Amino acid sequence: MSLHHYQLCGWHVRSGIALHELLPWPGTEDAPEDIAIEEGPVPDRLDTGTLPPSWLQVGEDGAVLLQIPDLVRIHVQGGKSIRVQRLRPDDAGWRLFLLGSALTYLCLQRGLFPLHAACLRVGARTLAVAGHSGAGKSTLAATLLRRGHGLLGDDLTVLDAEGGGGRIEVLPAFPRLKLWRESMDALQIPGEGAPRVREGMDKYDVCSPAGFDPAPVPLDAVLVLREGPGVALQRLAPAAAVTALHAGLSKPGVAARMGLQARLFSQAAAIGRVVPVWTLQRPRSFDALDATADLIESQFRT
Repeated sequence: MSLHHYQLCGWHVRSGIALHELLPWPGTEDAPEDIAIEEGPVPDRLDTGTLPPSWLQVGEDGAVLLQIPDLVRIHVQGGKSIRVQRLRPDDAGWRLFLLGSALTYLCLQRGLFPLHAACLRVGARTLAVAGHSGAGKSTLAATLLRRGHGLLGDDLTVLDAEGGGGRIEVLPAFPRLKLWRESMDALQIPGEGAPRVREGMDKYDVCSPAGFDPAPVPLDAVLVLREGPGVALQRLAPAAAVTALHAGLSKPGVAARMGLQARLFSQAAAIGRVVPVWTLQRPRSFDALDATADLIESQFRT
């Protein structure tokens, strides 16, 4: 079996599966690995006493088993190991769950704060654009990329709230955006050759390597998307900022089942003390994208 060596969030990933989304590992292949990804059989339950097997299981040791029927089983353990069993090798939709949900579980196991946000470099500042699924994070990120700004992550911003010497660091993931066809058409993004993120979905995996830097970088601001009649930024008071950050946690249900509520709330408070959090109100309309991007640039680009 051939092995592949990638970098992800600054980690050396040794993978038995080719993952074109990830950047090559810049060091030597014999360097110690941080993450091992392997392909092989995965049981349908963590505990033989679990009946019937469920789509998501969390073990007493914090291990997570994710099962997508007729597609994939993924076992994430110890913040270091991911085992993948593809149930339909001809359907590449398993990649969405490996580099989305499974990556979030891995971050939780490693003591990091996975924020449900896109992350961009706007001028000299690093901004996380947070919001619920479907809020328009990726579409706004694509708008800013078309203006020459850089992408550090889509849908998941990995934050180190404890190891940055008093600062909050972003650990850049990989330079990909997941965009619906209507967003690509509105932004005139060519779709030729872009793979669908899942079979039957009109959503595509768009590579955007321009401006991507894999080195950790301090987070300068969090923008929480809100829908409203006009375009406006409002900075949140510290207590509201912590609440917004905690609400923006990716996979909160899994985190709760892992017993991480206290630690993650403490991390949200640490982030809120250091990083300004703003609400970004704008209409949910493609016509409002340029005005929204103008406001972000006028406030944050230096």
